[in-house]
Amino acid sequence: MQDRINNPIKRAGGGGTRYEWVDILRAFAVICIVLGHTLRNATAVYPWLYSFHVPLCVMTSGIVFHRGRKRFVEFVKNKFLTLMIPYYCFAVISIALYAVLGDMMEASLDGGYNVSIWQSLWGMLYANSGTGLMRWNMPLWYLPMLFGLVVIAWAVYKDEQSIAKDWIILASSVMIAVLCYSVLKLDDFPFGLETALSLFPFFAIGRLIGRYQKALDRIHQRTILFVGVFMVLLGTAMTIGNGQISYNADSYGQRGFLYFIIMSSTLCIGFALLSKFVKRGIKWMTYVGQNTIGIMVMHKFPILFFVGLVPVTKRLNSEYPLPGAVMIASISIALCLIASEVIYRVCPLALGKYTRSKKRRA
Repeated sequence: MQDRINNPIKRAGGGGTRYEWVDILRAFAVICIVLGHTLRNATAVYPWLYSFHVPLCVMTSGIVFHRGRKRFVEFVKNKFLTLMIPYYCFAVISIALYAVLGDMMEASLDGGYNVSIWQSLWGMLYANSGTGLMRWNMPLWYLPMLFGLVVIAWAVYKDEQSIAKDWIILASSVMIAVLCYSVLKLDDFPFGLETALSLFPFFAIGRLIGRYQKALDRIHQRTILFVGVFMVLLGTAMTIGNGQISYNADSYGQRGFLYFIIMSSTLCIGFALLSKFVKRGIKWMTYVGQNTIGIMVMHKFPILFFVGLVPVTKRLNSEYPLPGAVMIASISIALCLIASEVIYRVCPLALGKYTRSKKRRA
């Protein structure tokens, strides 16, 4: 059976080629994010998931990034539609739910959430979860951060530039990220711009993987598998003793920020290689990978319901953390996908599209 790596899919609108393995990689990253939000520091798997899941999402965005011929204003308008419109729509919905069901929602959060609706609205506009004003739907921090990151990418990348320049951008992005985090100690900028700078090296790695796509396709599949497994195992070993990572709090473990970049890059590249090895038969992961926006903006709600409000699943998640979290995460993702299908038919703009006929991608 032919490998997926030789099975490209045309992008909506004819703008380049999309590969199924990237959808599978994106699906894996988002599943890990939802599982991490469900586990809540209950097992050793929790710090492992947090060591790579957000960088992996950022890396997939770098793999598929194409500036095209869009001028800056047109590019920003397009990314505002696909990222910020869903952010604002579900931020308003989340704030409204907390305003109506405040006591019940707070009961499912550790320590509660005691801020006014005006503070919540300010948190939405400022769009940085480090302020503590986004507990109504904390995972939404990722969308404005990614919006700022891709705007930066428009400024530094051109589709026709040499691969050597991409390597220079990667090296420069690592130096800038270390400088901003370790020396300047940037903190709580609007739209999480300090986090965007910290995570830009992963976007740059993704960009290079995308540029080397044809070269990677020529490598023997057993070599891809061997190197991928080795890198995942090496990256996993590096996570031992590094402690907990929190992206919305800009905390990257006990061994330093540069160590985090090396560790997480090793894991992300390893998973990317393994995704290229995957063969046909995982259509559901491709589907999940094409519908990640809906999962990102909505998975907070079913998780709160099952973990905080339903006695049976709450007890299961407490007594059997990993099996319970896997079950709750799976149900939550399925519910988000069902809700996304309804929204695409009723109000596609809420998920970043003008019409439901357009291809859906995060």
